Amino acid sequence: MRISKRFEFGLIAALYLTPYYKIKAISKKEIANNENIPYKYLEIVMKLLKDSGIIESKAGLGGGYMLKMDPSKITALQLFNALEGKITFENLNYKTAYVYKSLESSITDALKSIDLDRKSTRLNSSHTDISRMPSSA
Repeated sequence: MRISKRFEFGLIAALYLTPYYKIKAISKKEIANNENIPYKYLEIVMKLLKDSGIIESKAGLGGGYMLKMDPSKITALQLFNALEGKITFENLNYKTAYVYKSLESSITDALKSIDLDRKSTRLNSSHTDISRMPSSA
């Protein structure tokens, strides 16, 4: 199984925004530069995340992107659905369909159990030092 660049880059961008929740908006340029994501590709990813209601944009000076809701409320499944669509295996042989349906359910449950808040502390980007961020509480 292969994870798409779209999901990978979307997850990285969302994780990058996590420590800034309710603090400040972050530009696409900053995310692209610090996370080595091609800018044009990031534009596509950010539009999908915005259209799905996961992030919002702020215009003007100090503008950029922010998570629209608490990171603990955003799951990897929501990101996957926004960027890739629903997890589904199609055109299954009736002899093997039960295996793929079970796999589909397991993947869905696993992605649903991972939220950005937990992942951001475990997968802390080398460019984002959460320990130096002011508390958002």
